[in-house]
Amino acid sequence: MQKSFRGRNILAVLLIAASLSACGGGDGGTSPATSSTSSTPATSSPSATSPQSSDQVACRPNGNFTYSGSASQVAASNGTLAVVAVPDIPADVQKNRNFTVPAAPASSQVQQASGAYTTLASSGAATDCLGLDHGTVSDIQGIGADVAIGRWNQAMDTDGNTYTYLQGLHYAVGTPLSLTATSGTLACTQVLADTVTDAYSGPNGTLGTASATLDLGTRTLNDLSMSINLANTNYTLTNTQAPLNSVSKTGQLSIQSVVVGHDATQPMVALGYSATLPNAQDIGGVVVLSCK
Repeated sequence: MQKSFRGRNILAVLLIAASLSACGGGDGGTSPATSSTSSTPATSSPSATSPQSSDQVACRPNGNFTYSGSASQVAASNGTLAVVAVPDIPADVQKNRNFTVPAAPASSQVQQASGAYTTLASSGAATDCLGLDHGTVSDIQGIGADVAIGRWNQAMDTDGNTYTYLQGLHYAVGTPLSLTATSGTLACTQVLADTVTDAYSGPNGTLGTASATLDLGTRTLNDLSMSINLANTNYTLTNTQAPLNSVSKTGQLSIQSVVVGHDATQPMVALGYSATLPNAQDIGGVVVLSCK
């Protein structure tokens, strides 16, 4: 009887071991992404903040990315994120990747633990996305869980476009916000901005100040003024009236905007812009305005 008992014990141990092997045996899953607190460039593997869409696998390469700056993970609203993408490369190679979407599927975007976005999408369709194949995400900045901005440079995207350190794809991703008030105005001032770059690898610049008025009745951004310094020359870009959550072009200036945040009484406007300056330079960038 004792010999039979030992045999049953050995069989039980073998069955338990086989069960653990089938389940993976270890903690091979990934932990939730967290915000990086260091601005020192680092290299990391992709880590999606939401389930990956099998239809968009081509926009999620397993490449090496380097980061500069940091931002928190952006909170989705009803499973969506507001996205602005401004590829600052010659227009004939942009392949319609210049997009503005007030509510795109959060599952179609990929944000890394550093806060950088390495996949951007305008919808859940397989062809409506663009990924960073490899390279740098710089100018990473954010405001809480409301919005994050950044720029791809020294990189190649999944369309095959390459970016020098003087170029870039500028983006802003935020929590979609619906405005509730139907009258009145709010004063908007700049709180975040990335590097101003040139489509043909010209000199970089800075966005010094940006301001506008948000008209709650017309749902427009009025009297936008942006002061840019490029190669020690100052330029002022203006737009009299641009619809929110849309694209507007006046003269040589194109404006893309989405309303983001968590407080409808103090919304933010994530703004993408591209323009041709008087010296024929084509520039672009993103800026976030806080409206109160």
